[in-house]
Amino acid sequence: MHELDLIRAATEDVASARVLLQERTDALDAIIQTALDHGISMDDVAEASKSSLPGNEQDSGRPQPLLVA
Repeated sequence: MHELDLIRAATEDVASARVLLQERTDALDAIIQTALDHGISMDDVAEASKSSLPGNEQDSGRPQPLLVA
C-alpha cells in the first residue's frame, strides 16, 4: 500500500502545482494587458514573453499562444 500513498501524495502535488500555475498565468495575463494598455507594442510584448528557461523552447515550428487577458 506504500505505492498508493505515493500516488496520493503525487496527485496532491500536481493539483497544487496546477492551482499555482493558474494563479501565475492570471497574473501574467494582467501584466500583459496593462502593458498593452500603456501603449507597448504587441511585438515588444511577444519578445518579452519568450522564455529564457532551458528546455522551454518556444520555436518548435508552430506558433505559441500569447496570453492576453
